[in-house]
Amino acid sequence: MIKRLLHLLPCLVAGSCALSAGPVFYTSLASFTTAVGATPASFGFGGIISGSSGANYNTASGLTVDSFQFVGTNGNGGYYLGAEGPAYITVDYDRGTGSSIQGPALTSADYGISDGQLTITMPAGGVTAFGLQLWDVLAGDYTGAGTDTVVLAADGSSGSVVTPPFTGTAFIGFTSATPVASVTLTGTAFEEFPTISEVYYYSANPSAGATPEPGTFALMAIPALALFLRLGRRLIPARRARW
Repeated sequence: MIKRLLHLLPCLVAGSCALSAGPVFYTSLASFTTAVGATPASFGFGGIISGSSGANYNTASGLTVDSFQFVGTNGNGGYYLGAEGPAYITVDYDRGTGSSIQGPALTSADYGISDGQLTITMPAGGVTAFGLQLWDVLAGDYTGAGTDTVVLAADGSSGSVVTPPFTGTAFIGFTSATPVASVTLTGTAFEEFPTISEVYYYSANPSAGATPEPGTFALMAIPALALFLRLGRRLIPARRARW
């Protein structure tokens, strides 16, 4: 028993022996909100675009809204990021959720995209929950038929959702035990452009339930180990002296 307790000492000093859990993904806003345990903050894009207007943010700095930076890259050293009001092309951009921004398709002959990716950088300190309301626009279609499997990646893990054609929106998001600084969003189909109308996020208050520093764990470990050793000695039967 004492040997087992001694094996635990490095874990106690380091803070944990548990495997570090990566982000957990959700494909519905309801399950995401339940997992967060509080109403997440959110924002849309009505403040930057509206009505039948459209705009491009095809630069290395992209677009920043509420301290979240959106940068779309096309895989050829260039950039692709658009913003559209719901009446820009109504059948494609009016899903009943207001204005939107649009990241690059995975590939597009029409727009010279070979490996499109949307990178979203979080505010300083990162977030512990993040989600997107989205759908897809199929280039050159003009019927609202866009649909794709869209992949959200964060800290080496990923989740995916299939976006609906014609009406409605999909949701993809995650919660994480540790703050996430940035994510990527990519499609999987030719000429399908992921289009986002709402962003949801949550940042845990660092002062509430903060994780102790390793030094704190070490101080906690010393009296705990002493107690375990005392209990261990009581459980070991005394050896009889040999005469």
